[in-house]
Parts: sequence; C-alpha cells; structure tokens
Amino acid sequence: MRIGFDVAQTCTERAGCAWYADSLLRAMVDIAPDNDYLVYHQFGTWINPETSAGTFIEHTSVQTPFWKMSAAEARLIWSRARTEEALPGDPEIVQSNSFQAIPTGAAKLIFVVYDVSFWVYPEFTTESNRLHCQTGTLEALNRADGFIFISESALNEFESVLPRWLDQSGKPVAAIPLASRLQPKNGYEPSESFWLAVGSMEPRKNYEALFSALDLYWERSRRPSPVRIAASTGWKNDQIRTKARELESKRRIYILGYLDEERLGSLYEQALGLVFPSWYEGFGLPVLEAMQCGCPVICSNRSSLPEIGRDVPIYIDPDRPESICNAMIALEEDGELRKSRAEAGKRRARQFSWSKTAQTTLEFYRKVLEN
Repeated sequence: MRIGFDVAQTCTERAGCAWYADSLLRAMVDIAPDNDYLVYHQFGTWINPETSAGTFIEHTSVQTPFWKMSAAEARLIWSRARTEEALPGDPEIVQSNSFQAIPTGAAKLIFVVYDVSFWVYPEFTTESNRLHCQTGTLEALNRADGFIFISESALNEFESVLPRWLDQSGKPVAAIPLASRLQPKNGYEPSESFWLAVGSMEPRKNYEALFSALDLYWERSRRPSPVRIAASTGWKNDQIRTKARELESKRRIYILGYLDEERLGSLYEQALGLVFPSWYEGFGLPVLEAMQCGCPVICSNRSSLPEIGRDVPIYIDPDRPESICNAMIALEEDGELRKSRAEAGKRRARQFSWSKTAQTTLEFYRKVLEN
C-alpha cells in the first residue's frame, strides 16, 4: 500500500492527537516496512511555520515530501491539490489525524474521530476549535471512505449525535484503541510523596473539581502531599489559573508545564497516584500511561474511562470534589490498596500495544480499499 499519513500536529507542542499520529506511524513502519509511507508534515489547512520538530523516521519505505518546506510553498501545493487528481506521492489511502476531510482524488480517505466533545460539550473548547472539528467531521460524512474511532465510547458518542448515519452510509468503521509509549524504568525512588495530575489546562479536564478537592484534602489528611501538574497551555482557563496560583503559593500544587516522555514516566512511577477527574475523554491516555507505570489511578466515571480502566481505577464522580478527596485519602492511608491497584494496572496495560493498534489499522486500510 501507498499510505499518506497526516503528522502535521507533531510539528508543534504535542497533545494526545499528535502522540497518536507519531506512535501509530512508527509502529506501522516497524511491523509493515513493505508499504510506502508518505509522511505529510503539512496537511490541508494545517500549515506549520516549520516542521523540524515533527515526526521523522529514517527508513527506505518513508518519504517526507513536506519536510523543512516553507509554509508558503506547502500552502501552494495543498491549494493545487484541491483541484488535481493526486496528492503528493500519489497515495492509495490517506489518514487524516487533524479533523480535516481534505479532497484526496482517487485515494481513499480515512478520518479519525477522537471524540465529539465539540458537539456534546461545546462550552469546553474555543469557538475556532469547535468550528474546525465540526466542519471537518461534517465534510467527512460525504468525503471519507472509512472512520476510525479511538474507543468504543467515542464510536457510541458519535452514533448518539448522528443516530443511524453510520449504518445507513455503509462506510467501514472501526474502534481501534491507543496504547502507551512510555517505558517504565522501575528504578525511581521518590524523594518526597506527591500526587500527579496530567492534562492541558482547560475546562474539560475539570481542574476546578480537583482544586476544590484539594481544599478538603488538606483539611482532612493526616499527612497531605502536594499535586504535581504536568499541563500544557490549554485555553479558557483564566479562573483555573487564578486558583492554581493561590494553591501554588500554599505549596499545595506545582505546575510543571509540558514534559517530555522520560520525565513524565518517572513522575508516574514515583507518584502516590494519578488524579484525573476529567469530564470527557475520547480515550484517556494518562489513565493507560499511569497503569503501565504502576501508578494507582483515581479517575472520573464518565465517557471512555471505565472502558479503558475496567475495574482497576478508583472511580469518582467529577461533580463531587468530596469523592476525589475521599479516594486520595483511601490510597494515601492504605499501602496494600496502592500496591494492588498498581499491579492490576500493569496487567490491564499489557492488553494494549502500538504493534496491535498498527496491525488492526492496516487491516482496516485493506478493508476500505476493497470496499
């Protein structure tokens, strides 16, 4: 197969969608090097000022037609591609990872749906992001030849928003889960006890509930520990940041910003537990990452999280900060509980792998090409 693959989001500060694109592409090249991979660092209207930070794989099967190309030249190529028969490299199939249903000529288009929070919870995102995702998804209803969802929950949510559309369209659909790319070291000894929170500073991650829970926790715990927060910039977060500054001044939280994989992995291994009270997740990668690293998980009982965690996490109600506080104290005071949850998490995480995700994705490509 000649596969066009969107990695435009990997050229900037990476969120979950970018790590998905990077990890999946690497795994596909690894397990199926006989394919030709056309790696698009510029994709449709997603034009990066530069691409040097993007996914780059040195392999005879990999071509990078946009690598270190100027934004102006890339924009011109994509504007021409809208009226021409073939995309750069003449792929047979193209996977869009950035909510863009671009015209692909004779090539089949695979459209990835991470979640539909832009419809279900429009207040959690910016107007520009909401419109981008909605427009891309609606265009995909006509243009896409197949849909990949990153969880059964994401697929079910899509069907609740657009009931019976997938059945009536007859287009191939697959729910293909992600995996964790972290490599546990199993050698870290914490110098101090702390909790960990992971996720961009935005309303969907429900930092308001976490911060309210911390006020209760510091009143009730016999030996309270601070929360280290690995968080990228996010949006619509003025109130969140105001409260965060107050808690930082009391040394109850530490905002660490965006972290690389090695640093994040070490924090998972050292933490008392991950606290993840998100309102809505298409997959919830931090939960899987924590389980893989033997970090006990406290997380919301909403959307995809019970699907990913099964019976491993301690589930809380994101509407009730007190439930978060109670879970933190339970883990803090019971060493056996922490140990049992950590071991169960490692067993659960072994059921996910990028090689398995890549194999299932390639099988789905073949199904779409044959459809």
